Amino acid sequence: MKALAVLAAVLLAVFADLIPSCESQSRVVLGWVEAKYIESEAGTLYVIVVDRAPYSVPYAFYQDVKVGDKVRYDGRKWEIVQRAGEPSRLIPIQLLPSPSPSP
Repeated sequence: MKALAVLAAVLLAVFADLIPSCESQSRVVLGWVEAKYIESEAGTLYVIVVDRAPYSVPYAFYQDVKVGDKVRYDGRKWEIVQRAGEPSRLIPIQLLPSPSPSP
């Protein structure tokens, strides 16, 4: 009986990785565009590569984005977070001076 339970658990774990879930379709993507290309095997797809993973994007976004741009996908829309070569809009953390000892 224990062997059957272990086998069932192993099979479920294997098939869980193979079956696509809704969660994987709406995951957040944040990273630098490494490449972009057009695929035309089954219709025209506009593809960008972020962190070595290809993503199909809308045509207008494909036209606007450039290799080296930092992009973000929140599950609904793509946006350019930082253009290639632009300084970051993040404000650096400033360390506070150490307090002076009391007299």
